Amino acid sequence: MAGKAPLRPLKERILDAETRANSWLADGNAAREAGYGAKAEKCYDKAQYWLDRANLLSGHSERPPPKS
Repeated sequence: MAGKAPLRPLKERILDAETRANSWLADGNAAREAGYGAKAEKCYDKAQYWLDRANLLSGHSERPPPKS
């Protein structure tokens, strides 16, 4: 059984992933400045996840991008 097509276009999913990565990075920087090192690291981990996803979707990853 083949998977269903995504509900949102690829460009929109890339933009969403980049926006989420930037948001988590900003939260991590704010936490680091406030002295919350553990919280900052969690935010940086989430930012990295979304950045990796944006790179995958845009074709800038070692894995092939989705077809649509």
